[in-house]
Amino acid sequence: MLWLDGVSHRGPEVEPFIRSLLGRPERFVLYIAGAGFDPRASHLALIVSKTPARRKGIFLRENRPEPEQELLDRAQANEDSLRKAFPDSEVIPIEIFDKDYAVVGGHRVVTELRRRLRDENGLEGITDVIVDMSAMSIGISFPIVGLLFELLRTCTDGPNLHVVAAAGGPEVETAIVAEHAENYQNPWGFKGARSPGDTPVRLWIPQLANPKKGAFGILFEELDPAETCPVFPFPAREPRSVELLLEQFGDELSRSWGVDPRQMLYAAEDDPLDLYRTLTRIHVSRKDVYDLLGQPSETVLSPIGSKALAIGALLAAMEHALPVAYVEARRFEVPPAGFNENVDPDRFVHVWVLGEVYPHPNSGSP
Repeated sequence: MLWLDGVSHRGPEVEPFIRSLLGRPERFVLYIAGAGFDPRASHLALIVSKTPARRKGIFLRENRPEPEQELLDRAQANEDSLRKAFPDSEVIPIEIFDKDYAVVGGHRVVTELRRRLRDENGLEGITDVIVDMSAMSIGISFPIVGLLFELLRTCTDGPNLHVVAAAGGPEVETAIVAEHAENYQNPWGFKGARSPGDTPVRLWIPQLANPKKGAFGILFEELDPAETCPVFPFPAREPRSVELLLEQFGDELSRSWGVDPRQMLYAAEDDPLDLYRTLTRIHVSRKDVYDLLGQPSETVLSPIGSKALAIGALLAAMEHALPVAYVEARRFEVPPAGFNENVDPDRFVHVWVLGEVYPHPNSGSP
């Protein structure tokens, strides 16, 4: 496992770590984040802005059809806050859909960042690249981290790569209401490594989340997996988290998906590396068995719940070239009860993906 002994920080450890890492003026950070309506958009960026390190920012504004005015106003306020924190910054608008409603956001963001970072030497002098997934969709954040991982893992003297998120927890993440597209998508760069003509025995590992219940129905129907192993957050702050999800997904688990209790997976709610290790063990063990049988197999991840656990799925997908399946949000709506503005520092997450803390920095083997 690349990140078996990965460096990560959670909760109250994150802010002191950032201040320590960027506590010297010779550090130069490139901060990449979403500039949308999400209440979590600027909290970690403000911490970075208060350090002595030099800094510049690239902020992504995800645009979808027919946005509500309140969402536009909130996004503009977050953009203004990010620009103030990072005077040397650029906001890049990203259209998530084309005129025919095809999902193109991932391809567009990769094109924009590849030009700036590789073709125009945008990483020159940078000591640390931090990708803040707090206010990015999977269709944008996964391609960005995947691109940076490929660019930096072969650079012997390249910058460190970090992923952070203000995870928010279910009380924040379940407040965001989405109208989903009609089909599932793979984020750019996360279609997996299947050979043409393969008919693999497919294992689907969805990370359950109540507000996106409709998206799981689309995923199951279109993926048609042979096996399903859902992920439940445990341990979790809410003692009844697993019980509530069992109630909400009871019909799917027992009937549609045919899940045996022994197939249920558990991962610590705010620990990306816990889920990463679980996914890696399952995928490797399963692949070894099917390879002996001469039968292709496939492990498909759907990390559409917690931001913290999505980071764990991202690491497993990058290491093993696993396909990721999700359903893109066509538009967002203002929650009936309004947004939950409670961004709890105890739910901050950091993972050091590549760099100087590992025996072979940026060599593709942390």
